[in-house]
Amino acid sequence: MSTPSYDLIAELYDEDMGRSAPPGDLEFYAALARLAQGRVLELACGTGRVALALADEGADVTGVDRSLPMLRELRRKQARLSGESAARLRTACLDLRSCALRGPFALVLLPYSAITYLVDDADRGHVLRWARTLVGAGGRFALDTFIPDPALEELPDDHVFVDYRRHLPDGRVLARSKTIRKDRQRRTNEIERRYRVEDAAGRTLRQIVTLETIRPLRPDELSAELEAAGLRVVERNDDFGLPTGGRKRTAVFVCAS
Repeated sequence: MSTPSYDLIAELYDEDMGRSAPPGDLEFYAALARLAQGRVLELACGTGRVALALADEGADVTGVDRSLPMLRELRRKQARLSGESAARLRTACLDLRSCALRGPFALVLLPYSAITYLVDDADRGHVLRWARTLVGAGGRFALDTFIPDPALEELPDDHVFVDYRRHLPDGRVLARSKTIRKDRQRRTNEIERRYRVEDAAGRTLRQIVTLETIRPLRPDELSAELEAAGLRVVERNDDFGLPTGGRKRTAVFVCAS
């Protein structure tokens, strides 16, 4: 059995995926948490980029994720919060597909396109129906997903995307590239990411290769799946309500049970 990709990059996640998060998502979810005025659950919380921010603002937050290394990074950062903020955040190691948690919660979040990692239609429907049961009376379920880029379909599977080269706080450099292999029959994308960690002189210290399969979802597809799971879409804010000056990149849904 292969090691899950996010276990391999847990210590780099904040500088990797965290810095690539869509603009405005933290502010959007923080505003929902303030309106909710009750318990908040974040599904697939990772290293706590969202959960820690909400707890620091005063929300009572539970964060769950299936990756223990990612949760260890979260707890390391949690220790740096003030005592009151740290006490407002609890965590659990949980695979979403187990649906092993009960509500009610005033707000349930599934941020940063985490829904696309549920590549099986039945799994996705099962998790969305579970999310509906977690939402208390008057509560909300909110999630986002990237909007598939039609230009990607025109590129060959061996096309190499050079994503970035970033300086880390400790002086090292992190570089990432990737390839995306498309399975048009299953409508999935297999993403192979190649990471290289260098010292300040450019010498390679570490190389990591990860492999993930996702199921991109068009906004109309996800909206239909939410409705089929008994979740009523009450608000949609593409790109978290921010102007992008180009094509829309992220579909954001707020739902009621």
